[in-house]
Amino acid sequence: MPLPSIEAAIRSAFSWTLVRLFGGKQRVPIPDWRARAYRGLFIRDDGVGDLVVSIEVLRAITEAHPTLTLDLLCSPQNAALARTLPFVNEVIVHKRESLLKAWPTWRRLRHKRYDIVIDGRIAIANVNKHTTCLILSTGAPWRIGIAGRTNDRVYSVPIRPERIPHWVDAIVALAGPFGVTPENRDWRAKIPLSAADRAAADQTWTRLGHSRPRVLVNLYSASPDRAWPLDRFAPVLARIRERLPRATIAIPTMPTGDAASNRLAQPVAAATVPLDLQQLTAFTATADLVVSPLTGVTHIASAFEVPLLTLLRRDMEQWVPYQVAGQNVYSDDPRSLVGLPAERVVAAVDRMVDDLGVDRGWL
Repeated sequence: MPLPSIEAAIRSAFSWTLVRLFGGKQRVPIPDWRARAYRGLFIRDDGVGDLVVSIEVLRAITEAHPTLTLDLLCSPQNAALARTLPFVNEVIVHKRESLLKAWPTWRRLRHKRYDIVIDGRIAIANVNKHTTCLILSTGAPWRIGIAGRTNDRVYSVPIRPERIPHWVDAIVALAGPFGVTPENRDWRAKIPLSAADRAAADQTWTRLGHSRPRVLVNLYSASPDRAWPLDRFAPVLARIRERLPRATIAIPTMPTGDAASNRLAQPVAAATVPLDLQQLTAFTATADLVVSPLTGVTHIASAFEVPLLTLLRRDMEQWVPYQVAGQNVYSDDPRSLVGLPAERVVAAVDRMVDDLGVDRGWL
């Protein structure tokens, strides 16, 4: 047996043993959620974009059952956004490291005495041992998740969607046990944005330049397979400046800034803008056009219906952001964005300017 297969078998046996020891009943019926108060936990300890596309599902569950109090397990990077959601009771921050370091989180979850735990991490092919331990540590009898994946035996309420045309459809399916159906509801995220945050973002854009359109070019992705080589942004930025000579072009950076962004910004008279997540959300919402690899920025732009040019790996049709107007440009490599040539992105910039420029007053 090949070594990876042996490792996978060991991990599967480990998960199976945990479920047998701590999982309780393998299957439980759905109760009347209105009969008493219930406390639930939704696991979303991953990226900002993952939380963005889950917002309306969380809202739908809590609206359907006021008797249900819903907490959210978040990663350090998406916790700030989670705290702005008025229907979330408590945000528990958890950083995925070794299993040993997760012990304080497990103990905290056990003390909460949850009735329900929902696994929102549906974008991976298996329920890994870390997620399995988080689920079981709650002691919740109703353990809800998308079945059909390796180690899905941890779920006492497995969900089996017939089709998943878009990954958000799988997240929406998690609300099925609560009587929420996908029809007649807009699942595009409604991100809370205060008037003060919007005004501050407008002021930042105005400080950078009074001219429109406002073009936000995001260079970075937290996932290496979704990162595009930085040098390929140079001809894209040059074409944006050529086609939209009056544009205010901004490159967001982390609050500390970075030298690579400055080098790309200078030749095209763009500006680099250090932003935290709250500021980045408002800055994206007040842009006129966003160019970015698939990341939290693209899903934030989609939530505010900002035209969007997204760079994607091949075969990622299920993962595209919702768009009102935009282009998706795919790499030739299904494993990374390295196979995406700059010329293809430049051509997509031309198409977007041709399609939107006159109607939106960019030209």
